[in-house]
Amino acid sequence: MERKNFLRTFVVAAAAGPLVFEACKKDSTSTKTDTSTSTKSTNGASCTVSPTETEGPFPYASGEINNPLNRSDITGGQTGLPLTVNFLVVNVSDNCNVVTGARVDIWHCNKDGYYSGYGNQPGILGTKSYIGETWLRGYQLTDSTGVAKFGTIYPGWYSGRATHIHMEVFVNGVLKKTTQMTFSEAISDAVHVSALYKDHGVNTTRNTSDQVFGDSATDLANETISLAGNLTDGYSGTFTIGISL
Repeated sequence: MERKNFLRTFVVAAAAGPLVFEACKKDSTSTKTDTSTSTKSTNGASCTVSPTETEGPFPYASGEINNPLNRSDITGGQTGLPLTVNFLVVNVSDNCNVVTGARVDIWHCNKDGYYSGYGNQPGILGTKSYIGETWLRGYQLTDSTGVAKFGTIYPGWYSGRATHIHMEVFVNGVLKKTTQMTFSEAISDAVHVSALYKDHGVNTTRNTSDQVFGDSATDLANETISLAGNLTDGYSGTFTIGISL
């Protein structure tokens, strides 16, 4: 699939000024750098290099590698339906074996569609500024099973984007993957009309029409997490990130 690059210089400037949501779009002029090649290991497990996606306009202000937020619980006081995600990092070039000690950074918007750390964000509650806040951001190192576990809330949404979470994976301090994760629309729709989310309602941007997820049905399948749970207790699931080392 085509690689989607994002200019960090624009991102830093956006932290202090009006944000342009068009920056979430894929770069149609970039060159192909990823493939959909799958590998099957000797134990029968299979894995695929995760699609590379844009970093988006809301990364940690000084870059994810400089993010000091080493924490598993990233809620930071934000209210929402509990969501637990186990990110499993595997090496597609090594028979799908797990990658230990990889750094997984994640960030996403709150239930109302705003990100911490940025100002001048338009949204359902009007234009808001959360400069200096760090909620719904953090990183973890993968354990001996290749898993980095996060406790958070189910994301809300903002105009022009499907419901999503951003991820970056570093190995030995080197960025190996920038990607995003989305959700089953059946679950998202149910969450977004539940008590804590109902003021915003159902996300009007569907996965297949999203700027990031909508260009490839194969990629979308690989970028959609399977969840278990309910609207009372919350949801949980495991999401595999395939990298090539």
